[in-house]
Amino acid sequence: MFSKITLFATCCLFFTSCSFNKEKDLNIAFSSDSSKIVFTGIEEANLFQLKQMLSNNAVNANLVNIVQIDDDFPDNDKDINGKLSVVGSDLFFTPDSAFVRNRKYLIRTVLQSSFGKTSDILKSDLGHNIKWKEKILRR
Repeated sequence: MFSKITLFATCCLFFTSCSFNKEKDLNIAFSSDSSKIVFTGIEEANLFQLKQMLSNNAVNANLVNIVQIDDDFPDNDKDINGKLSVVGSDLFFTPDSAFVRNRKYLIRTVLQSSFGKTSDILKSDLGHNIKWKEKILRR
């Protein structure tokens, strides 16, 4: 009898601790002056790895991809180059040239991405590639 109660208590403790450790959502937005793009809500383990790898430009190019979208002429979409920096618990993207007012920007990142969610696992719909996190921002 004691072992069943212990097992039950252990299971309850495990499931309650899992519910408190929900994954943070990654938030992508312009800074207050719209000169940078700010990535907030990055997990601590990912943040630590980011600080270690930011000096490698090849990693930076694959980590964050920003494209200026031209609604009138889709062939005129252009990649935006810039630098990544970590300040506190946030990641900042500073473009080489300023963002243009009234333009849309597609931000794609692999930060906190995965091969699929729990629903994808249950449906057997996992892919071989990481699913990018995407957001369109208008300046």
